[in-house]
Amino acid sequence: MKILYINKNLNLSKPIVNQMIKMGFEVDILIESLPKALNKSAFSHKIGNVFSILILKDKNYFIKKEKHIFEKFALKRLKNKTYDIAFFIRADMYSENLIKRVRKQTKKMINYQWDGIDIYPRVLDYYKYFDRFFVFDKADMRKYKSLNLLPLTNFYYSDRKKNNIAEYDFFYIGVGLDDRIRLIKNIEEFVIANGLRIKAILTIPEFREEEITESVSFQHKGISLEENEDFATKAEVVIDFKIDYHTGASFRFFECLNREQKIITNNTEMKNYDFYHPDNIFITDFEDFVGLKEFLQKPYHKIDRKIVEKYGIKNWLNYALDYGDYEAINLP
Repeated sequence: MKILYINKNLNLSKPIVNQMIKMGFEVDILIESLPKALNKSAFSHKIGNVFSILILKDKNYFIKKEKHIFEKFALKRLKNKTYDIAFFIRADMYSENLIKRVRKQTKKMINYQWDGIDIYPRVLDYYKYFDRFFVFDKADMRKYKSLNLLPLTNFYYSDRKKNNIAEYDFFYIGVGLDDRIRLIKNIEEFVIANGLRIKAILTIPEFREEEITESVSFQHKGISLEENEDFATKAEVVIDFKIDYHTGASFRFFECLNREQKIITNNTEMKNYDFYHPDNIFITDFEDFVGLKEFLQKPYHKIDRKIVEKYGIKNWLNYALDYGDYEAINLP
């Protein structure tokens, strides 16, 4: 069976593609490397952007240009090919022309929208092209009841476990948004006051000055998935900050679930998941840490292995592709 896989997140493509190959698929990766980025500083593009905003009342000049560049790149790779399945991650990132072309060359089309729909509402214009359309936020399913949206969480793919002896009590890696910076400083104050250890890496824009220390670093360059995993396995607790515009569970929850590792979060929806246990997931607003010291002292509560394996990449892919035996993944 031949499958076309389309995902611009090249890092997260690796484990998905590897699992597809293990399952016996012949995998064609549309994006193994990205085309050269658009030069937004070029005079012609500056003029085009101004014209688009002032005359056409359209602020999406650069987005449309980038989609057009990618479309030309992708259509060359699709020439004279047919597939049993096409699996998109975030179809909103591609032009409608490209999606229509893939539809013509494919028996079954699947999309997983792992960002809230309201962030990229135009993806609903593409709904008609897909046989299975997944979302990871229950709020999207409630809001768009007239559509047959299917539930799907994120997943874990690595079998690495947490180290027996932790090097630090808390670990966080993520984008240095202003609110996250404020909250991470709140945690740092708690850590210092209680004689604990933290390792946090927040990536910031080039125009901001870097501040790199042993505990909390604000830096321009991110880290690889492998480095992220190395840091995470050395911590007692992983930190998760909910994004304001959706309540879906980040990859961290599933990685921690399989590692039997605790997590601290401000996502109150986590209480509704079948793997939730108060000894493993501490919910806070990151302003008041009452109960956190006691949480740290409690042992991890083991979760039924059947529940854990449901969120592994093998079952995740079988369910998403509707292939072989699987347990359906629901949103609470």
